Amino acid sequence: MIAMDLPESKGTYVLIASVAQMKRLEIGRLGACDIVPGFYAYVGSAFGAGGLLARLGHHLESTAIPHWHIDYLLGVADPVEVWYTTAKQKLEHHWAELLEKTRHFRVPIPRFGSSDYHRTRSSHLFHSKRRPSFRWFEQQIREQFDDIKTEQHLIIDPT
Repeated sequence: MIAMDLPESKGTYVLIASVAQMKRLEIGRLGACDIVPGFYAYVGSAFGAGGLLARLGHHLESTAIPHWHIDYLLGVADPVEVWYTTAKQKLEHHWAELLEKTRHFRVPIPRFGSSDYHRTRSSHLFHSKRRPSFRWFEQQIREQFDDIKTEQHLIIDPT
């Protein structure tokens, strides 16, 4: 299930995953968390070796020992699509703030995926009852960020 046609360029991404039924999950230091049905949008960045292809490839492979918070969630969620940019700016925090302010999303787990940010309540994971729209996201990015082009990569299409 590795997304082989993603670029090796560095960048920022939103990984969309679907959860079909309620789960209780132990997530590292965050402890026990209830994962409710719906869609989850995880905002991350890939500025290390191998860029987007390497980071998302890691997330999309089955890993016996989870490394990042998202790895725990992907043990019970199905990846659906990835929204990304290869812009050189680190946009992870800005994109998380954008989703946090949107009425379609809520923060299900404070501090999820944002341990390198010191705001105690910030999160890089967002929940939506309905599948989020890439067109909507692309429009928001166009309006709020100069010269940032976003792309979409479909992984699976849940029915």
